[in-house]
Amino acid sequence: MGKRPSIALGLSLVALAGGVAALSFAGKAPAWDRLPIRHSETPQPPVVRPLAMPIGTNLDALSYWSPAFPLLDLMKSAGPWVPHNDATYDTGEPVALDPQGWVERLPDPGSGARATSVLVNILHDNPAAQGHTRYAVLYDGKGTIDATFGAKVVDRSAGRIDVETGDDGGLALVITAIDPADHLRNIRVVRADLLPLYRSGQSFDPTYLERIGGFPALRFMDWMSTNILYDKAGHALSGDVAIANAPLLDWRDRPRPEDRSWGEAGHGVPVEALVEIANRTGAEPWFNMPINASDDYVRGFATYVRDHLRPGLKMHVELSNEVWNWSFPQAHYAEARAHALFGPDAKWLEWYGMRAAQIGVIWKTVFGEPPTRTAKPGRVAMVFGTQFAWKGLETYGLDTQRWRDAGGRVLHPADYFDEYAVAGYYDGAMNTDETYDTVRGWWRDADGGYGRAVAALKARIAQVNAPTYLYHGDQARRHGLRLVTYEAGYGEFTPPSHRDDQAYTDFLAKLQRRPEFHALETQNYRAFQTAGGALFMNYGIIGAPSKWGNWSALESVRQTSSPRYDAMRAWNAAETVKGGSERAARR
Repeated sequence: MGKRPSIALGLSLVALAGGVAALSFAGKAPAWDRLPIRHSETPQPPVVRPLAMPIGTNLDALSYWSPAFPLLDLMKSAGPWVPHNDATYDTGEPVALDPQGWVERLPDPGSGARATSVLVNILHDNPAAQGHTRYAVLYDGKGTIDATFGAKVVDRSAGRIDVETGDDGGLALVITAIDPADHLRNIRVVRADLLPLYRSGQSFDPTYLERIGGFPALRFMDWMSTNILYDKAGHALSGDVAIANAPLLDWRDRPRPEDRSWGEAGHGVPVEALVEIANRTGAEPWFNMPINASDDYVRGFATYVRDHLRPGLKMHVELSNEVWNWSFPQAHYAEARAHALFGPDAKWLEWYGMRAAQIGVIWKTVFGEPPTRTAKPGRVAMVFGTQFAWKGLETYGLDTQRWRDAGGRVLHPADYFDEYAVAGYYDGAMNTDETYDTVRGWWRDADGGYGRAVAALKARIAQVNAPTYLYHGDQARRHGLRLVTYEAGYGEFTPPSHRDDQAYTDFLAKLQRRPEFHALETQNYRAFQTAGGALFMNYGIIGAPSKWGNWSALESVRQTSSPRYDAMRAWNAAETVKGGSERAARR
């Protein structure tokens, strides 16, 4: 049961240039051009740069192997149901589920099915899981639930079993009997000592809240399963035709609190929980709308946020994530929509710029704010995202001449955005097949190669990041937008052709633990701030290193300090003091 890779693009990837050969998709033009959008005839005044550049963070995806433990109810982050028998872990047969994702029935003994039970991983291969820990498993309905893979049941009562993990902290539940007339559902798995907190109505582990507390903004891209395209039933779509013709999602199709999974076995964390964690931490939420969200979906989402988010909290709103990135289905969907609406020679980011602007209008209308950018920002900040290395790509989305109103007048997407976002990863080009042998050669140095690796990282920040930030800062100012990152951090991973070289993976993981990383992080922040950066968003906050990357600042929720984490904390503390002092001086 290997971990899925977390895809992010380091700076060593070849910069894209020119047009991308586009695939052709069939599709119908959406009726999105009827929004009441008017282009401002006069240029917008330049955005005044904030007195301080805060650092926020993305939240790592939910999974049974994640060492973050954000949720009190671990069933929400558990894996998919696995058809199982005593001899075979996964028989590969379908599992009958109700609309919320609960198992409705097991195969009939005479049906010929090989599966006799279903299994679900709650904690597996998880470095933060603790052995001999007691969990309460609460449930509705009738049936039999047991523990397996080292865990054992230690108590049973009506609607509850208590289980204890084995030596490695792993926990899997197996359902061996179900009453189809009253099937097992609403199964919750909560650490026994935290059960009173859960029953008080809280969703989040207090230790996790402590780790992310103090960050002024939280981006929910992974929590909202943004890089997967779903149909109206919450099933992931794959294949060119299915992606190109994905249905529009309405508000009724959204993830809900009662869904069995909010992670990989579901279709995202519900807005109720996103607003709850923003309210509890006081952080500005950064929402990623599904690429195929209808106006109804967007309006319903924005209305819930307006009615439930802590008054005074601002928010960032982005259409999908990295729509420029052809490794994600949202790029292919955007191209299909662009061809259907604008013609076969249209660029996918032209549709993205238009649709993101329209989504911004809906959000701002719900919040009673002007649809176009104003000199005094409101609570809603609409984000435009582009690729770090591909200079000029942003013009497709911000300056398209194809978007016109009913009278044929050109509408300018840039007028409807507030923030211009790029990634801010740094690497030393150690993640390519071409540099693999060179990096291994460094290991013969007396310090194991770490000195040269740190020097390479420092040089890349100065020679690649800093000037590229300046380019994007100029583009943001030209359009009157605030410059922000949507993701950033240490961008090294094991080279693609050498994924199984554990020694290389370990070298990169040990590298980020060195004290020099405090200064490297700060160098990257300062380079972005110098370019006019208004908000710097780190990518991972708690996640285990692997061959797929070292994306997170902490490696476990039980860790309280690391060079990268401490650098973010120190920067925010210093910027808060500086910003407050400057404001006081101006009074």
